[in-house]
Amino acid sequence: MSAPTNRANPTIHAVARAAGVSSGTVSNALNHPARLAPETLERVHDAIIDLGYIRSAAGRTLIRNRSDSLGLVMPDLVNVLFVEIARGAQRSASDQGKRLVTANSGFNAHELAAGASQVDDQDEYLEYFAEARADGVLVASMRDPSRGIDRIRNHVRPVVVINYDVPNADWCTVLMDNEQVGRAAIEHIADLGIRRAYFVSIPDIVQPIAERRRGVRAAAAARGIHLTEIETAGLFPEDSTAALAGVLPEPGGERLAILGANDRLAIGALQLLRNRPDLRVPEDVAVLGMDGDHRDDGADWITLTSVVLPGQAMGAEAIRLIDAEAQPGHVHERSVLPVRIRQGASTIGR
Repeated sequence: MSAPTNRANPTIHAVARAAGVSSGTVSNALNHPARLAPETLERVHDAIIDLGYIRSAAGRTLIRNRSDSLGLVMPDLVNVLFVEIARGAQRSASDQGKRLVTANSGFNAHELAAGASQVDDQDEYLEYFAEARADGVLVASMRDPSRGIDRIRNHVRPVVVINYDVPNADWCTVLMDNEQVGRAAIEHIADLGIRRAYFVSIPDIVQPIAERRRGVRAAAAARGIHLTEIETAGLFPEDSTAALAGVLPEPGGERLAILGANDRLAIGALQLLRNRPDLRVPEDVAVLGMDGDHRDDGADWITLTSVVLPGQAMGAEAIRLIDAEAQPGHVHERSVLPVRIRQGASTIGR
């Protein structure tokens, strides 16, 4: 077997010679194709394919001091919300002819709640996108991103923060209404006639949890719900199973609702209740999650009611604001998107 042949990287001048045009015409074919006659454009493209030419993004960025790309820094993708944010942002960026490059900072609220040490490269990735002269940076964060943003401000002006609210921020912000998440959960069970609820959650170590708790408390007080707050060691099903094991009600008592700060905690409650045939779901105990994370694949013994978060809409809104941030005279916007209840058999029955 013969060894593969290593060809020199073809240049724009080689493409021009092969197509029988000038280097400037090749440049127009790549950057301003509408300026060329169709037959000329086809000839250049054929030469590019034949030669295997790929233009240097680094060179274009150096000349233009911009890259036609956007950066998105996200926490660990164990949280489906950030996957949905990335999907919405990617789709909207593509519609505008932009490329979205994503980076995972490694920040993980699940591990933080369990006391594990954190790998958090958020600021490092912000600096990377500034060095790459990204046309804008989106930061989907679970902690205050101010320090990292301040460092890159002279290099990347359009910055949009997603999912973290900094008062009087010098950038646009896209949020969901996390207090509405808590309120919606309470309103749902109150409308079902339930007057007693457990709110199952980690402590307020991240902003969304604190805001959901505020919403739960305010709505419970307004609707006359007797609220008990139960702390878990983490955000996984086994954490709520352990926390609830000794506090489930006896059969025949007043109907109870268990509200998980996320769907995984709610799933843990359902797993525990499945082993308690004396407690019926939802007749004796209703269960609700608060992040729409769980996807019913048909294997669930009962469908979960949850508050669905607008992840894709948040990503799309962030792209709109990145474009708005780049316009002269722009005034920063704080966009708060609503949530909705997805009803399941865990609260309303089959």
